[in-house]
This record gives sequence, C-alpha cells and structure tokens, in this order.
Amino acid sequence: MLDPEIKLKLLALGVRTSRKPLRKGGGGPTGGIGFRIDGSVVSAPALQGYAKESPFRIEEEGGNYYLFYGEEKIGRVEFPLANYYSRTVGGIPAGRLVALDGYDTIVSAVSRRCVHWESGRKCSFCSIQNNLGSAVVDKQPELLAQAVKIAYEEDRNRHLTLTTGTARSRDRGALRLAEAVKAIKEEVDIPVHVQVEPVDREYLDTLYESGADTIGIHIETFDRSIRNDVVPGKPDIDAYLTAWRDAVDVFGEWNVSSWLIIGLGESRDSVIEGFSTMLGEAVYPFVVPFRPPPHSDERGPDFIYLRNILELLAESLSDSGVRVPEFHSGCPKCGGCSFVGELFR
Repeated sequence: MLDPEIKLKLLALGVRTSRKPLRKGGGGPTGGIGFRIDGSVVSAPALQGYAKESPFRIEEEGGNYYLFYGEEKIGRVEFPLANYYSRTVGGIPAGRLVALDGYDTIVSAVSRRCVHWESGRKCSFCSIQNNLGSAVVDKQPELLAQAVKIAYEEDRNRHLTLTTGTARSRDRGALRLAEAVKAIKEEVDIPVHVQVEPVDREYLDTLYESGADTIGIHIETFDRSIRNDVVPGKPDIDAYLTAWRDAVDVFGEWNVSSWLIIGLGESRDSVIEGFSTMLGEAVYPFVVPFRPPPHSDERGPDFIYLRNILELLAESLSDSGVRVPEFHSGCPKCGGCSFVGELFR
C-alpha cells in the first residue's frame, strides 16, 4: 500500500490528469479522480483549482498510466472500467442511477433531497443538492436494483454504498434506504453499506434485516465549538454515541463507521478525542481531509496541519493497541478519500 503520508499528500494537494471523474455529484466529496496504485485506492481532487498546481500528475506511457511526484515515478495507475455507464435502465443511463467512485465502489443516493437544505441548516461541506436539474433526485428501488446488478456484473469485486439526504420523518430516511437494500439484495448478492443520521434502534434493526452489511453514522466533527457552524442541523455528540452503540449491537463490532472530517477549523485535541472514542466503541474512524467543491476558489486544509494530525493519530493508534480489521463494504473498504486504511495496515 501507499505510505500514509504520500496518500495524505495526494488527498490534500490533488493530482493533474486529463482523465475526468466518473462521479459528478451527490453526497460526499466530489471532483475527485479515482484510481488504484500499489494496492491503495485513491480519490484525489482533480477538478479543484488548487489541483492544477499539484506536484502530482498522471501520465500515459506505452499504453499504461503512471503517477509522478515531480520527476519521481511513484507507480503504475489502474483506472476502473465503467462501460456500464452507457447502458440504460428504464430509459435512464445506468451511470446516473449508480456512479463508480474510487476504484471498486458503486455509490448512489436514494434521495438527493435533504431537510437541512430546506430549513437553511445544511452542513457546511455538503453538496448533495447541487445540480439537481441534471440528477435523478429520487430513485425507484426496482430501477436502482437493476442498475446495481449491471454495474456489479462488470466487476464482481465491487461493493455498494447507499446514502440519502436526511428526511423530515422520524426514521430520517432509514426506511427508504431499507426498501432500496431489499430490492437490490433480491437482484444481486453484493455487499451493501448504508449511511444514515442517528436513529432509534428499531430503524437500525430494519436496515439490518433488509440485508445491509455495514452502516455509517457520520459525526463529521467532535469539536463542540464548531458543530453549530459546520453541522447546524445534526444531533449532538451524545446522540451519535448512543446510535453507534446500538448499531454495533445490531451489525457487530467494526461493521459500523463514522466520518471525521479534518480541516474545518476544529482543534487537534477534538480529532484525537473522536478517533480514540471510535476505537473504544469498535467503530471504524474514517478520517477524511476536507475537500472543497470543484471549481471553487477555496483551498483545502494546510498540509502541515494534516501531517501533524496523521502523526498524532498514528501515536494514538499505537498507544491504544487496537487492531482495526478490514471493513466489509462502503467508504472504509474503498478508502479512497482517507489515509486511515494505510495507517491501519
């Protein structure tokens, strides 16, 4: 695998390439080019303005692609196939129903509508409702299942991440996710990861019973002083702790994950607190550098700060003595947006 610091530098600085990202929008960081190198999956900023100045570049030589850092050749790059994008399901291009992210992850938002956008309390880093005019905003489970099957049959090593904008209802969108998972599992035997806000235990049971293999409940930041600015519509930290414990009880240890975004103005101590707390709860801490949206004038977090966080997390992991096993599906299995997979190996 890549050295964790090299991976982090790619995520912070981006990469210059003529290739275009396969995922155009939706939840999570966008504008990244996905590839595999030395056993690591990378989703590096490519459309962001600062990526044009990156010391990393991908060039073709003799029919193969290679990653360079300045004049140093890092290694051979593998890009995923995405021929299924040209196929249609119910008259809709399959790539608009399920996108390919990283190298072997197919992703979809069952709904791109979010109550936090509608209430004016959206998360500061979120782009799920951007460019809705060109998106399939609400996806029918049957069509989604057919598109997943087509994408999976192109490469049976793939796994699926299903997310959703937060619904106004008490289940926060979990029931809609469960309906989609059930339809997909009836069509194809693929590992499925779902993502939802903290919900009551009954909805976690429903998601598990629908066939979901792993779950992400994303706290985003552990810094209480910035949560009202960064995630103004989301619950407090105690709600996440309760939901994680319920989810671990339902899905099992290390089958629950949470995003922890760094570079939003948080304190270093809060990152270490969040990381250590997740390890103690058998929740996979998916630590991700903040990535501004494509074509933004905004720059990513300072690399020196990110490297310092990496060093502190490595020290915290060593002190904990915890051995984090491989995740079965979803963001932690892909690992493209984070450096922790390399840190854990």
